[in-house]
Amino acid sequence: MASREERRRRREIERRLRELDRLDRERGLGAFPAARPRRRVDRTGLVALLITVASLVALLFVQPGLVPVSLRNAVGLGPHRVADAVDAGTTGSFAFLAHQAGDANEPVAWDPCRPIRYVVNPDGGPPGAIALVQQAISRVEQVSGLGFEYAGETGERPHWDSPVVPIIAARNPVLVSWADSKEVPQLAGDVAGIGGSVATNARDGRRRYITGGVTLDADAFAQIDGQPDGAAEERAIVLHELGHLVGLAHVPDPSELMNAENLGLLDYGPGDLAGLAELGQGHCF
Repeated sequence: MASREERRRRREIERRLRELDRLDRERGLGAFPAARPRRRVDRTGLVALLITVASLVALLFVQPGLVPVSLRNAVGLGPHRVADAVDAGTTGSFAFLAHQAGDANEPVAWDPCRPIRYVVNPDGGPPGAIALVQQAISRVEQVSGLGFEYAGETGERPHWDSPVVPIIAARNPVLVSWADSKEVPQLAGDVAGIGGSVATNARDGRRRYITGGVTLDADAFAQIDGQPDGAAEERAIVLHELGHLVGLAHVPDPSELMNAENLGLLDYGPGDLAGLAELGQGHCF
């Protein structure tokens, strides 16, 4: 028969075991840890990144001209035209303002793989001056295969070294503006506008145009504005000066818009179109 001391120890052990059972029920002591709920991974950012990369890859092959040159070069695809080249015609008269050194058949031209950025100062111009410029530029894009990019309105004023070379910082966009002969002496007389570009040497030794300007005679446009065919005549003057901007020179043929004395033409002639198309087939730099 167990002694009193043994019974007391048993009761103490049983009490401690009951206490452990209580603690285990309340706090989970001695049980396996409860499984943590799995964190849900937010893949929204990853999906967006993959979509962006896929879009850029598609652009590289479908519309490479819209992708920056640096990115195209980085993936080994090289430069691509901003717009499709235009087939040059074989009739009419045209001439270029400048040729590559040692090659009388290759004109100095703009880079067809970069858009020609331009700004407009409408002060002194007719109502709707900016729209007039944009409509004429759209025509030049259509017939040359060169691309333009409107960079906004500006308060910048024109300055010229000569009728074909504006004074303008090399990194500035093309400036289209209106002035009078007091501000721009080259507009004196019957000159309705002047246009031209600045060229520099590219890495391959060729020269290319990098910026330029078109300055239109405010007094001449004031006289034309409001006449029956005034809007069409204003557009023709802008087209003529844009022809100079992209590299066309005057020709003696009266059937071409680039004739120095426009005899009523309102759009480019066959030689003008051939010359513009050839200027749009320059090299990418």
